[in-house]
Amino acid sequence: MTVQYEPAAVRLDAATTPDPADPVEAPKRGSGRLGLLLKLSITIAVSAYVLWQAGLADALRTLAGADWRWVALAAVSAVVSMTINVKRWQVMLAGQGDGASLGTLIRLYLIAMFFNNVLPSRFAGDVVRAYGASINVTSRTRSAAAVIMDRLVGAISVLLLGVIAVIVNPSVIPTQLAQLLIVGLVVGLLVVGLLLTRTPVHNLGTYALTLFERLPLLGKRLGKRVQAAADAVRAYAGKPGLIAWALAVSMAANGLSIVNIYLYAVAVGADVRLAEAAVVVPVVLAVGLLPISINGLGTIELTFVLLLGLMGVDPEVALAVAILRRLVLLGQSLVGGVLYSGRRFG
Repeated sequence: MTVQYEPAAVRLDAATTPDPADPVEAPKRGSGRLGLLLKLSITIAVSAYVLWQAGLADALRTLAGADWRWVALAAVSAVVSMTINVKRWQVMLAGQGDGASLGTLIRLYLIAMFFNNVLPSRFAGDVVRAYGASINVTSRTRSAAAVIMDRLVGAISVLLLGVIAVIVNPSVIPTQLAQLLIVGLVVGLLVVGLLLTRTPVHNLGTYALTLFERLPLLGKRLGKRVQAAADAVRAYAGKPGLIAWALAVSMAANGLSIVNIYLYAVAVGADVRLAEAAVVVPVVLAVGLLPISINGLGTIELTFVLLLGLMGVDPEVALAVAILRRLVLLGQSLVGGVLYSGRRFG
């Protein structure tokens, strides 16, 4: 799929013109402090438990004996996987009628990864790349819609792989987690289905927007912006081919993530087959979607220790695999930090 890219100068000039339909979000000071405190508590508690179970000193000794040639190969695999995920985002922007070069979007994606690691939110990166795309590619409304659909399709692909893993090897994944994967997949498919098909829900939504616009204060101030946001999301209705292509791209990226984790396991001498890594990775990615800890710290490492432990891998070795994965992702985000310090979003 080829997506044309308009020259940056043209898009930047267009970005300087205010879009009356773009939502303007005012910062909410003091909100979310309780949630942040709860996530911080979970992060500290779970991380401490993992380190106690696995032993940080033992994990570091395992890392010291790692074969870094396999780690380098895994890092290359991670970069390719990231590039494929950016391609999915490019497809979603094309669904809004906007084009951007893959290079431009990779730069914005890396910058978003940097902010995702320095800000205490799982969705900070999504906000940052939506903002960056709104400067370089399209309006804020369409950019946000593309990121929302990109995140939704990515989540569905992860959950789909997780359900496949449950079917292939149900004894490895705990029953409660398997049920959560299945419920999440069903909900995600229902949401996408409502967006792709014309149902009475669409008529109900249109009627609700009409009533909202009649409100004395909020309706006049926000009615057009809400309508613009709804129209941007509706742009994907009637485009099942585009969504299917994006899902296929996402599945390819997740497939490389399986290879990636397998290579980390080989590097530290873990006795894990590629088929077993195919069971672990979807669950790890699904846990990473949950906004219950800061950037998935602790919860992802615990998932590695528990699932690889069921396959006979020692806790310190499983923790070493998790640390290698996080170090490579951190390296990618640092590249994003350098790019941001040099050119910001321009």
